[in-house]
Amino acid sequence: MELPRPLAPWGPWLAIFPRDLALSLGPVLQRLSFAVGPLRMERASGDGEPDGFDGLDRRGPYERLLASEWLLAEEAPEEFLRRAAGGEHTFLRLTRPVPAGSHLSVALFDAGPGQLGSPRIAQLAALIVLARRAEAAGVRFGWGILQEPDEPLLPAVTPASVLRLLQSRTPHEATDAQIAAWHERLEGWREADDAWIVGARRLGGLPMGRSASHLQVWDVLDPRVRRVGVTVIPGSLPPREIALDLPEEDACVRLLRDPFQAAAVAPPERPSIPLETGANPVFSGNGTKLFLRTRTGGVLAIPVPNSPRAETGKPRLYELGEGDGRALAAGLLDSSVVLFTAGDGAAVLHHLRGKKGGAHDRVLYSEVPEEKFHIEPGDRLRPLFAAGKSLCAVDARGGLFAFLDLGHTKSLVRLGTGVVTASGSRLVDQVVWAEAPAEGRPARVRLWGSGSPRTVLSLDGFEGGQAFFGNPGGPSLRPFDLLAIRRDDRCWAVFSPDGRRDLTPPPGDRVVGVAHVPRAEGPGLLVLDKDRRTLVLLGRSWSKTLPAASADVEHVAVSPSTRFVAWSTVAGEVVVYSPWKDAVLVRRLPEGEA
Repeated sequence: MELPRPLAPWGPWLAIFPRDLALSLGPVLQRLSFAVGPLRMERASGDGEPDGFDGLDRRGPYERLLASEWLLAEEAPEEFLRRAAGGEHTFLRLTRPVPAGSHLSVALFDAGPGQLGSPRIAQLAALIVLARRAEAAGVRFGWGILQEPDEPLLPAVTPASVLRLLQSRTPHEATDAQIAAWHERLEGWREADDAWIVGARRLGGLPMGRSASHLQVWDVLDPRVRRVGVTVIPGSLPPREIALDLPEEDACVRLLRDPFQAAAVAPPERPSIPLETGANPVFSGNGTKLFLRTRTGGVLAIPVPNSPRAETGKPRLYELGEGDGRALAAGLLDSSVVLFTAGDGAAVLHHLRGKKGGAHDRVLYSEVPEEKFHIEPGDRLRPLFAAGKSLCAVDARGGLFAFLDLGHTKSLVRLGTGVVTASGSRLVDQVVWAEAPAEGRPARVRLWGSGSPRTVLSLDGFEGGQAFFGNPGGPSLRPFDLLAIRRDDRCWAVFSPDGRRDLTPPPGDRVVGVAHVPRAEGPGLLVLDKDRRTLVLLGRSWSKTLPAASADVEHVAVSPSTRFVAWSTVAGEVVVYSPWKDAVLVRRLPEGEA
């Protein structure tokens, strides 16, 4: 990997990371390395057999006196005697080398709760800094986990060892007994000249802590900065305290969860529960679950991990009772799955608590508006959006309805018509939606949480027949974070916290969402290429192609609360992809495919 000249000394260690992560980690290494300083070993002269000469000395037996000094004795005997009296003669110095590899630098990393999150990135940087420091001094290096005194030391910095450090998480602080065990273990190693404890401040007062060097790390609790505090205490020398600025947010997330591109694809899931033909994916409001309708009319909920390697629970099947029909919408309310069914003048919310049916509450909404929730045969599964303790859903004709539970009265209230897209506003706990123009009024964006809906954006001159909400890549207190809405046959307007920009997708491409990716200049439209297998994020001056689908893409969903995109193909494959991590998080194979 080619790196800038200031980072060249770190090349062998940074080469294991993708280049963008290596560049973001480089300044952290430089700053921390300067604070730690070089490793200076006090080497004895050695007690081995003489092995030639390695220099000159002012003392020594006269059989090792330099030949030039003997020449002076013959040519100028008085000067020879004067030098002898003044100790100015020069002798050859014998070499008695120290056996190779007899020194060892050890680093012990605290895996307790105080080192979760940002401090773990500082620990990763410390691992690389201490490894390079030992190599520069010509000594061996080994590291271990403070809470695991019986485990062998790891000798190198490799992708496997980096993952070992990142995944060594425990809810327990290091105990006196564990630190004493390390102290006893290293006491017996004569070659362990340099020992470091990397972790919380409290470790300095424990048994081994008083004799080891320390690299203390703590989180700076300021949401405006990405920074950790570090105090370097090299043995008996005075401590040095620094503020260590961390990389950008997306780089920090990748370093902690999925630092290597080789792990960017989750293992495929073999389906055991058949989905209905043409099942479309629906994200929960918080983006942690993906819902798909099954052939029996129930819903399969697939947990969405944060990285391809993250462990999640297995998919859960939520079945309805006999006579309930099939699920029309799915969502989460207070962490429980809620399904919506309707028919015969009644609307029903099913609060499910458990897998494969399980116990669930049926909440009947017998009072329906004059224009009841409209259902069409073969209608796709729709999302349920939470607004406080209420839920909202859009019917097949673009009507937005809220399920109001007012004690003894349960009502289904229509909030809007001509709705082309809706989303839960994740920070202000409200529902936001876009309406197409109608009856002499322009297209508009509206918001509801309690009371009456209000208009937050009016769009004169917009066709507004299609719109999508998305996530801008950072926290926002706006009623909506990211909106793409159709202006005319070709042009789309994209609204974000940075303002508005107009984008025009290529002819034949179909706009299916809006999203943002790291380091891109503004948000981009998510378009399905005319080949119907390739999804592309298209910005004003940039583009990003997503992994090609194995068959024609039938449905696409973009989570507005997390940075995930899901699609399903005509063959039945389901994929969840993160443009921010460039990783496939979920891949459900088509039925019958091994």
